[in-house]
Amino acid sequence: MAYTSLYRRFRPDTFDKVIGQEHIVKTLVNQIKNKAVGHAYLFTGTRGTGKTSVAKILARAVNCDSPVNGSPCGKCHSCQEMKLSTNFDILEIDAASNNSVDQIRELTEKINYAPVKEGGYKVYIIDEVHMLTKSAYNALLKTLEEPPTHAIFILCTTEVQAIPQTILSRCLRFDFRLIPTAKLVSHLKSVYDAVGAKYEDDALMLIAQAGAGSVR
Repeated sequence: MAYTSLYRRFRPDTFDKVIGQEHIVKTLVNQIKNKAVGHAYLFTGTRGTGKTSVAKILARAVNCDSPVNGSPCGKCHSCQEMKLSTNFDILEIDAASNNSVDQIRELTEKINYAPVKEGGYKVYIIDEVHMLTKSAYNALLKTLEEPPTHAIFILCTTEVQAIPQTILSRCLRFDFRLIPTAKLVSHLKSVYDAVGAKYEDDALMLIAQAGAGSVR
């Protein structure tokens, strides 16, 4: 069997596995349960606090046939389809390398196409969104102002101060907190136990402190 790197193996795939962001998880779970999902989200916070992971969970949850406590069940046909690289209903974009106005225009021109899943959502996750050019922001703004009902944008950034107020005002903002050291230690223990590795508590404390609030 092919080796799976630790960060992929232990990356959370349901909301209950997300560490230290209870305030965000509770809100998103309630939105999914009440079918009151927004059309644009802004996830901001330092690296390694769960922004992209939560974005992926949310993208799968809104398209899941039978969410479990707000999280994707992982078993239904929709969840299985979303694991495939050929899935067209969830699009991830790295704005650090795709930040031009032409690339954003190409995205917004295709947004009116209905999702593959009937009654589902097309979810656009734009990572490092602060790297977009001014013209690209303007192109994105028009879509955020009048989005189709089947589209959801999730913008992720470590530098929220660099994003124009016009974009910020159209998003539901969630601030991801640094993870407390005690929670990082507990998480490290679970990882070491899962892979059958030995450890000393003092060593895990040093690793957690070096993480400086980041799970990564």
